[in-house]
Amino acid sequence: MSFEQLDQQVIVQGLCVRCGLCVGVCPVLAIGLDDNGYPQLTGKCTGCDFCNSSCPGGDIDLPALSRRIHGVDYDPLSLQGYVENMYVAYPGDSAVREAGASGGVVTGLLLYLLKSKKIDGAVVAGMDPDKPYCTKGVLATTAEEIIAAARSKYSVTPSMDVMRFLRKSKGRFAVVGLPCQIQGLRKLEEVDPSLSAKIFCILGLYCHCNLERNTPKEAIEAKGIDLADVARFDFRGGVWPGRFQVTRKDGAIIPLYSINPTTVLNVLFRLYGANRCFVCVDALAEYADLSFGDFWARDYKGPLSEMERCTLVSQRTRTGASILQEAVADGAIILRRLPEERASKRILNMARGKKQKAWVRLINRAGRNETVPHYHFTIPEPSSKARRSVFMYDFYQLLRGTPLRKFVLKIFFSPVGCAIDYLNLRRKRCFCNYHGN
Repeated sequence: MSFEQLDQQVIVQGLCVRCGLCVGVCPVLAIGLDDNGYPQLTGKCTGCDFCNSSCPGGDIDLPALSRRIHGVDYDPLSLQGYVENMYVAYPGDSAVREAGASGGVVTGLLLYLLKSKKIDGAVVAGMDPDKPYCTKGVLATTAEEIIAAARSKYSVTPSMDVMRFLRKSKGRFAVVGLPCQIQGLRKLEEVDPSLSAKIFCILGLYCHCNLERNTPKEAIEAKGIDLADVARFDFRGGVWPGRFQVTRKDGAIIPLYSINPTTVLNVLFRLYGANRCFVCVDALAEYADLSFGDFWARDYKGPLSEMERCTLVSQRTRTGASILQEAVADGAIILRRLPEERASKRILNMARGKKQKAWVRLINRAGRNETVPHYHFTIPEPSSKARRSVFMYDFYQLLRGTPLRKFVLKIFFSPVGCAIDYLNLRRKRCFCNYHGN
């Protein structure tokens, strides 16, 4: 099969997740990326089929992956997927903890693995030095490069394109990725074992949705900041849990908004969310060795309420368990086991919402004879709440035109946005069951 078939069956059909893996696995480097992160043929295709066979966009056999990776059947109703243990964790190094977006455990583990020579580098998402408001994939081989890539990146990043550097590199590497990227990496294990053998471990990130690549640019412009003046952009800068923040070349630090960061992200997901994300059924990186997300201590009572700025960790494989055990023995990571009955309601609500809304869209789009990803399981009946939520999401499609969405951003970045945020927080306190874990 050729790249042309991948283009016609996945990219043109709107199923490309823009993971960058097709670029990374091409043995003749014939595939590149356009400015929006979509793959395009830049050389001569040899028809090796690596790009088609490892692509997670159009066809992902989740039941087969569950049996091969975890040895269990796939349960679409499971919100967390297969999990052996849940932990609340933080790095032993307080500086690493403070530098992280949600506790810094991913950075802490990568630094430990590099220091102990278990890995020779890591595939991570960083920022483009030429366009500091744009993300890019990075093969980090030093502690400084790993630390520079710390904190969340809420923008489509085809970071798996740097897998192409692994072919000629000696040693083994950690890969940090989103659920869709990890599904592609698991397919790669059967497609190209020689390349896959260079992956020591896969670290996954919880993911509700991803934003289009132009989101930071338009957010900066909505605040009235000249792009030429931007020296650094942070998706979660400042005081935890962080917010969009610009550091200008003159050293001035400018938060783009003062309202609740969660409110802004929820609005951004509706205005800038990547359409392929809306039919993704994996919120918590179910096929990683370890997957990570925010631990919101404010949602808990008792001793757990004091563990602010920590990371929630899902240990899913034996490889993941060994990494944690050895990192704890080294003092690189501090762990506290989280009983199943105290699982984060906030995270479970996020996973439930993502899965059920994806089911609604998969059913609706299939009913309109539109092409949808094939996950190889029967789609369960979604809840009426999920159907209503999708209806409201679809309303926001009317605002996704550039002038309208920029206008909405300006409102949310103004005092009017603060008033809207106050009302939204009151609504959540009354109707959303996030607390009392």
